[in-house]
Amino acid sequence: MTDLQEKYLELVVVEQKKFDEIAQILQIDRKEVSELWDKLKEPREKLSELRKIWKSKFKEVSNTSSFWEFKNWYERTERKCFYCGITEEQISKLFKSGKVYTKRNRGRKLEIERLSPNEPYENLENLVFSCYWCNNAKTDTFTSDEFKNIGKEIAKIWKKRLEE
Repeated sequence: MTDLQEKYLELVVVEQKKFDEIAQILQIDRKEVSELWDKLKEPREKLSELRKIWKSKFKEVSNTSSFWEFKNWYERTERKCFYCGITEEQISKLFKSGKVYTKRNRGRKLEIERLSPNEPYENLENLVFSCYWCNNAKTDTFTSDEFKNIGKEIAKIWKKRLEE
């Protein structure tokens, strides 16, 4: 990806600038901005989805540098539940096989969990991925260390269901 394309994605997705503003900032014509919109559809949609998550969790969303820090955390953190160890791939397998069901939209992907609920989401060192079931059960009642033991028991159930 070129520097121009990366800057375009930042302006259109993260900063949510209008096409005319983007053209002026990048010193390109509006037609080229439209072409970038079409050409970069896949990375634009992926970045938009990540921005939506970031915006829902972070209080200081006007700070675009915090978005890029969050993006780096999100992409480099192993995609498995901190407590029970289930991966998104395994969750998907359980849903497809009918061995797990939920009426809610939650549960099909890992969620972002704060190890210490008193810390803000902006503290990336306090964030981990958690499955819906562990995140829902832990609430703000248990410490992350306390819940690790419960997560081990949940992991046994997932392992059994995945082997069936």
